Amino acid sequence: MVSEKEIIAALKKGATSAEDIQYATRAGTSCGKCLMTVDQIIEEYELNAAIDPQRKLDL
Repeated sequence: MVSEKEIIAALKKGATSAEDIQYATRAGTSCGKCLMTVDQIIEEYELNAAIDPQRKLDL
């Protein structure tokens, strides 16, 4: 059982796909039922990261 917090931590460390999350946390490697949830967490994270002013480059 992998928490959303653990998935977010993997994303912050550079994971960019469900496969990366599976490798980092083992989420979805047993039966795969949670992979849709993992995809949703990734999508939400990327959406929020795209609008996070701290992640923008200061050119």
